[in-house]
Amino acid sequence: MCFFRKQDLVSAVCCLKRALYLNPFEWIVSYNLGLVHLTMGQYASAFHHFHASVSLQPEFASSCMYLGVTLARLEDMKSAIGAYEKALSLAPSDHVIYLNYAITLYNNNEDSRARKVFETFEELFVKLDDSGAVTHDEDVIAMSTALRNEFSWTSDKK
Repeated sequence: MCFFRKQDLVSAVCCLKRALYLNPFEWIVSYNLGLVHLTMGQYASAFHHFHASVSLQPEFASSCMYLGVTLARLEDMKSAIGAYEKALSLAPSDHVIYLNYAITLYNNNEDSRARKVFETFEELFVKLDDSGAVTHDEDVIAMSTALRNEFSWTSDKK
């Protein structure tokens, strides 16, 4: 994943494919390949690897969440919602799952459901802030701010 961090995605795919060839039942390799393909916008390939990761390690909530993100990009909302719900059942206090779920719902014109999910995200996010136990990812802060602004803009518009 060092290549992924350096944004050398082609090299990351090559190394991960080699790792998958050497150990096809290692769920984390499929998960990492899914992340790389999702980043590259190759949603069908990302789906394939996230699905394999979930099949091999069904208790890993992040695989389910990213499967939901990928399915939403593939415009399969029913399955995406199912993947998010599975992720939330595995990790009900993971604020990132709630944020991605809210963004997906909002992007698919389900504003009222998105608001409810986003409110849960904000409650969890504030608890993390108060505890000081976690440093927040800049992307999480940026996306939550953007979604909060969208919600305030749409409520002003009504």
